[in-house]
Amino acid sequence: MSTPVTVEVRRQAHPARVGDAAAWVEEGLRLAREFEGCLGGGVIRDSTDESVLHAIYRFSDERSLTAWERSEQRRRWLDAGSPLVLDARVQRRTGIEGWFDGPRAHRRVDARTGATRTIVVRSAPLRWKQAIAIWVGMYPVNALSSWGISLLPWWGGLAIPLRSALIVTVLAPLMTFVMMPAVTRVLRPWLRRNPGVIRSERSLIDALDSRAACARTAPERS
Repeated sequence: MSTPVTVEVRRQAHPARVGDAAAWVEEGLRLAREFEGCLGGGVIRDSTDESVLHAIYRFSDERSLTAWERSEQRRRWLDAGSPLVLDARVQRRTGIEGWFDGPRAHRRVDARTGATRTIVVRSAPLRWKQAIAIWVGMYPVNALSSWGISLLPWWGGLAIPLRSALIVTVLAPLMTFVMMPAVTRVLRPWLRRNPGVIRSERSLIDALDSRAACARTAPERS
């Protein structure tokens, strides 16, 4: 069974050409809908900055999305709109689970020179979630190390700086290479998810599914 892929593109339009940029994005979505597997899409303006445009579209599977992304039509469309956009960020998601997983491609265009620079960034979990994950990893390590140290008869005779150095030397690699990778792997769905974003994603997917269903049944009615 194929897995639908949702793509969100956030574009910072040139302030003087927002209308042209919006029309250009709509034209891109129209082109995408002509490709097999496209389930629909739409574009909205950011509530805090009218020059920021959010285009969201969905394909039935990775193969169909790749066909669109590698098409000559899309390449020509991107070339035509390059003067209208100052910045673009692309995020691909496979269902709800992929909302924060994986890297984002951040394309930065220098308005003065026109040079383009692409940076791959990863979305970080909220700080308080990071703190809880660290606590979950540190607690068993600290408890076990404290118990093990208490069994050493000579430990109490060591100077405090030496004891601290030995503890850090043992625990730092253990936390870095064993505990934290295991903890983040187990907690990844919770670390990466934002309830508000998930609700928005569900609403988006429902809307796109509804649009796709209407498109399939329209020929039957006619």
